[in-house]
Amino acid sequence: MNRLRIAIVGAGFMGLLHARVVADSDLAEISAIVDPNAELGRQAAAEFGVSHFADAGSALGAGAADAYIVAAPDRLHEAVTCELLEAGKPVLLEKPMAHTLDAAKAIARAAKGSGARLLVAHILRFDPRYCEAAAAVREGRIGQPIHASSGRFTKRDVGQRMNGKSSVCFYLGIHDIDMLQWISGADITAVYSRSVSKLMPSLGVASEDAIFSTVEMSNGMSGQLYFGWTLPDATPTGIWARTEVVGTEGLIDLDVRDHGLRLLSRGSWSMPDSQHWPTTNGHITGDLYEEVRHFIWAVRSEKPFVMPVEDALRAVAVNDAILRSVETGRRETVEDWAI
Repeated sequence: MNRLRIAIVGAGFMGLLHARVVADSDLAEISAIVDPNAELGRQAAAEFGVSHFADAGSALGAGAADAYIVAAPDRLHEAVTCELLEAGKPVLLEKPMAHTLDAAKAIARAAKGSGARLLVAHILRFDPRYCEAAAAVREGRIGQPIHASSGRFTKRDVGQRMNGKSSVCFYLGIHDIDMLQWISGADITAVYSRSVSKLMPSLGVASEDAIFSTVEMSNGMSGQLYFGWTLPDATPTGIWARTEVVGTEGLIDLDVRDHGLRLLSRGSWSMPDSQHWPTTNGHITGDLYEEVRHFIWAVRSEKPFVMPVEDALRAVAVNDAILRSVETGRRETVEDWAI
């Protein structure tokens, strides 16, 4: 079987990470870079020795790829992903699925209508620590879940870099919304959310600093979600994340702030990533590698993806409810996400 030709849509930070993983694959190859920014797109295309296209339509017209990885900003997901899916192309779509539930539903309908394959890239579904936590609940090792919490904070320079282009609950919180539901095996049905907006406005950024939510869940559980870009830039890690699930017969305490390596260099401590996309012997490994490898393998072998589209829709529906609750100051129910 020939290697799968993959085009990367979006030549930013995540797009280039995906491109490096594909370039190392024995089962796939990069065939094109798609980005409306001519300078950025041409630079990335030259790095990998492939063609640059300004838009997905041009790449499709040229028959540039068998499959696509979309790593564009979340507010641009809907149009390009629908176009690719309607053309019958398999797509690996960076999280979040979209910036609103309506946009996510449009993408899901495009996949369903065309029969094209869609995997939304929730990277923690490929993290062995979170996978083990979900397995522990499914296998009854902590009894029945009673309550849970999940959240993460990153450095404030991330919020400055985003500069209002994405909400903290879509850029960061989507991870914990998915994990809280996946690990517990229950849907979030209602939220009561509050935001804090002190730091970002003082820096000239039109964004909240953090959002905190109390959530109700379909199996009678109560839970909490929290996420923000408030950590001082001197913080040794930008992944300040924890997930806890307490059950009738045990508990899960998932602390991923420290990956086991602490480095003191020139007077500053750092805790480098050794799980999500570390470079090992010159190659990207970890969760991102497993995610891309799974996409390539499943497309080539016509096997199911490990994460259904419905789960990605469910996470976006919760985010919509969180933003509504922040705006109204009231408890908000999660809208029906089925298509």
